[in-house]
Amino acid sequence: MWFYYFMAYLVKALIRIVNGKPELSYHEDYDPDQHYLIVAPHRSILDPVIIGIHTLPKPVHFLAKQELFSSALVNWCLDHLGVMPVDRENPSMASLKTAVTELKKGEDNVGLFPTGSRYSTEIKDGAAVLAKMGKVDILPVAYQGPIHISGLFSRKSKNRVKFRVGKPIYLPAGKKLSKEELSEIDQQIGQAFQEIDQAIDPNYHYDVEEAIRERDRK
Repeated sequence: MWFYYFMAYLVKALIRIVNGKPELSYHEDYDPDQHYLIVAPHRSILDPVIIGIHTLPKPVHFLAKQELFSSALVNWCLDHLGVMPVDRENPSMASLKTAVTELKKGEDNVGLFPTGSRYSTEIKDGAAVLAKMGKVDILPVAYQGPIHISGLFSRKSKNRVKFRVGKPIYLPAGKKLSKEELSEIDQQIGQAFQEIDQAIDPNYHYDVEEAIRERDRK
């Protein structure tokens, strides 16, 4: 994982230089020595970067859409960063098993955006199942800050990176979870995102409609 650590600490230092000191907070129940399924709302291409550099020293292996693996160079970089491709339209058992295997190693974190994309705020099924199969708890986190990379090149407080780790969501040990219990955990994830956003900035609002309009303009 030398490449992961090299890039993570390099990017962390560069963002600190151009953007200033980040506003970071961690729930008292968060244990950095544990490994988790990290879940976050997806609002920016910066999400995995900010999450990865502020949950060090444990690497985060993100599940990402397979379209990102578009060339040999990109594929090499993503592979060495521990990114795991998944078909968002038709997720396969193979990609799920890869994530479960990573969690069962008991070493690193796995990252997942349960909304699926930046153009939805709906919590989709899957996080609770993955965490249960991987025998880990769920760690909700959220990033507030510039949506685009260019926005990081400002040291104004309104453009500052803001990141918080919330209270872990503990899964019951042993028994198989019912559909109702899995649905309840998905609701807990959504509630956790709201609580984290409130803790960072009560006035924060992610404009998903504007994100969709921006996508359609491209």
